[in-house]
Amino acid sequence: MTRNRCDGIIRICLCLPAVAAACWGPAAQAAEPDVTGEQVKLAIRAGLNFLRSSQRGDGSWRDMHLPGGTTAMAILAMRNAGVPADDPAIRRAADALRRIPNQWTYVVGLKAQALAAVDPMRYRTDIQAAANWLIEAQRQDGGWGYEIGLTRTDHSNSQFALLGLHEAARAGARVPDTVWRRAESDWIQTQRNDGGWAYEGRGPLTTGSMTAAGVASLHIVGDRLNVGQEHGYTAAGQAPNCGRYSYNRAAMRGIAWLAAHFDATENPPRGNYYYYYLYGLERVGMLSGLKYLGRHDWYREGAAELIRRQREDGSWREMNDVVDTSFALLFLGKGHRALLINKLRWSADDRWNQDRNDISNLIAAIGDKLGEPVSWQVVDLDAPLGEWLTAPILYFNGHTFPTFSPEQTEKFAEFVRQGGAILAEACCGRPEFRTGFEKFAAQAFPDTPLRRLGPDHPVFHAYSEIPRDVEVLGIDTACRTSVIFLPRDVSCLWEQADVPTLSARAFALGTNIAAYFVGRQKLRDKLDVVHVVRTEADNTPLPPSALYIGQLMHDGDWRPDSKALPNLARFLHDQADVDIVPQAIPLRATDEALRQHPIIFMTGHFPFRLTAEEIQALRRHLERGGFLFADACCGRKAFDASFRRMVAELFPDRKLEPLPATHPILSGELGFRLDRVQYRPAVLAEQPNLCTPVLEGVTIEGRTALVYSPYSIGCPLDGHFCYGCRGLEPDDARKLAANIVLYALSY
Repeated sequence: MTRNRCDGIIRICLCLPAVAAACWGPAAQAAEPDVTGEQVKLAIRAGLNFLRSSQRGDGSWRDMHLPGGTTAMAILAMRNAGVPADDPAIRRAADALRRIPNQWTYVVGLKAQALAAVDPMRYRTDIQAAANWLIEAQRQDGGWGYEIGLTRTDHSNSQFALLGLHEAARAGARVPDTVWRRAESDWIQTQRNDGGWAYEGRGPLTTGSMTAAGVASLHIVGDRLNVGQEHGYTAAGQAPNCGRYSYNRAAMRGIAWLAAHFDATENPPRGNYYYYYLYGLERVGMLSGLKYLGRHDWYREGAAELIRRQREDGSWREMNDVVDTSFALLFLGKGHRALLINKLRWSADDRWNQDRNDISNLIAAIGDKLGEPVSWQVVDLDAPLGEWLTAPILYFNGHTFPTFSPEQTEKFAEFVRQGGAILAEACCGRPEFRTGFEKFAAQAFPDTPLRRLGPDHPVFHAYSEIPRDVEVLGIDTACRTSVIFLPRDVSCLWEQADVPTLSARAFALGTNIAAYFVGRQKLRDKLDVVHVVRTEADNTPLPPSALYIGQLMHDGDWRPDSKALPNLARFLHDQADVDIVPQAIPLRATDEALRQHPIIFMTGHFPFRLTAEEIQALRRHLERGGFLFADACCGRKAFDASFRRMVAELFPDRKLEPLPATHPILSGELGFRLDRVQYRPAVLAEQPNLCTPVLEGVTIEGRTALVYSPYSIGCPLDGHFCYGCRGLEPDDARKLAANIVLYALSY
């Protein structure tokens, strides 16, 4: 297996407190520009259309200077913006690029990258030939110039040479270690006193584009030279020298310069080569996992500026429209990948980061297996909860367990209530971490014990079948296992990436856990603003006419989705000017307060049974004007069977009958017209053609008094990721639930 270490950058800000402040900035971040994921997608689409329209008949693009360079840039941009490798435009361009002789460093470096991005196996001979040329072109001092034989070198050519060699090596090309060592020495020796890099040598001017090139280049050589000292894996499940690294202080100083001089509107300090600068900045941000450089959200600010600058024909231009458009697309496309994992920085020293490359390597192994390319980032323990929620999975590990305050422990619990999932791991299988986690779990989730997951749990088959004897512990909340703890080491196997057999199994387990937590649903857009919905009652004033909804208690799991009603309340307020108290009032059917709640909600996963007294009380409530809205949480058949038995006991002379399309709930008479709805993948796997609402009801004296959905409405309202949920997609669930409430109020 090819190693995919992430060294130089990941260790830059994430280990040493002195540099971390410059990279992360103060807690109060700079004002973020208003840019949406949809705007980015439209900009990418327009940019790709421009590149397609400007491609020539032979598959190439008109060169800016050196033959083949523009074509290679366009291929890279299109592939990273999501164009498939077998797209005819890509294939024709790759064939054209292969005909370009290896002559110029820029072009050869780009050629190796582009062909590796299209098909590393098909073009392996061309990629090795490009690597051989770059190896020969390197000067003894470690740098590269424009072509073989030139004594003058520069950091721009050197950057492209290393990028090409890096991708060639990833594709299987042979590159001697001496090449990486010479390059590392050159970048370190030419770093200026301020921590940045100039175009040539040590002066005279530090620029953002060249400093980004320096940081990324030191990452590449660190990747290849393996500065981590961790090697091997013992039978006891430990990696010798885990957590020991040789720090690249030159790279740390470089990223600190970028943080201090960050500018999304120009290449600091003079502004030229703007799109080239963003191209380098994107690599630094993505490789490091840093959301912020200084006080700046580098991707959000850069994306907003690129959208502002895009021309009507979809292009960007400073010097050359194809090249600059390609740089812009590389920034937008790669930087916009959805976040899958937030890695928690829980200490000011490096205890939180014993394995620097565990998550970056896991993300590389997952690739697009979950349906789209994914990314990761680092979040701070004291970051706002909304920042934790930007990714569905929060990951942390260590040798010793962190000391969390009661407020921080509660924050983890609230993160889960908000729909997040926690993955924790005892690095090197340390028993002291396990002991600490068990105490933490009991404090954060006192009502749900930590248990060993059985062999039928989806973590063993969510994406691929893996051995069922792996010890995986979990905590169940709502509709799923929301916390997973791995007491035996996997992070060292992710870190090293190539421990025979064991690393492949560890990556398979990590992929399964991700697939389970995500539920194979589409991830949140990276630029979406996360709204934290309170899951407990607050003191927000409501009008006296605000509606109280009761939630029927039963002997099953009667309240699995704590955010469903708060989210529905906000939707009804915004869309229908209806005020609902955003907390369900728990009630037994025999409670006297039932008569004060005209609308009752009921849900659950498991079998249940109401007592004869509860059946009688609920029947009286419905017959005198009350309304029952029920759904089977996750579409569970066990609850469905119990609910149908309950209805038969309530109304022996009536039946649950499908609501016709003309019913006010579905026709749009009261809210939204719902001729067609979208279901989650688990439903479509059973019924691929199902696209209409499935609601059943019981009518009393011409009024539908009970409405039931055998497919989940509460789960998508709640908003959490739920593996195997048989329910509607969130947008249609909100509309359908709103229509049901509006009907209950009107009839």
